[in-house]
Amino acid sequence: MFKQSNTRMKKIMDGTFRLDEVSSAQREFEGQIKLVNAVVNAYAISSKNKRALTGLSKLNLMDDTTAIDLGLGNPEVDKVKCPEQDCLITRTECLDYSSDHPDVCAGCETGRECKRILLPNTEG
Repeated sequence: MFKQSNTRMKKIMDGTFRLDEVSSAQREFEGQIKLVNAVVNAYAISSKNKRALTGLSKLNLMDDTTAIDLGLGNPEVDKVKCPEQDCLITRTECLDYSSDHPDVCAGCETGRECKRILLPNTEG
């Protein structure tokens, strides 16, 4: 996002820009900045107040096992941090991995939360 902004700024300084292109890019950039600010503010609130984190989790906006979840899409494709693989994977990939590696994933809180969200009618 910032690299694109810097590229646009270079075009402006060189005089090789189109006004309509820069205007639409500026509106898009402002929207992205608002989204980043909302995520940062949600994190700041949650770090100061446990009750706020519980509320954000109930609203499906943010919790301890979700990387970034704005509640806009299918929970199967939410990204979560896998402690075993040390990377971001989808909740569906988490279920697949944990079924292939039950001994490694037995005590994983992220896996339990993925099962609770994606398989609500199962026990365990």
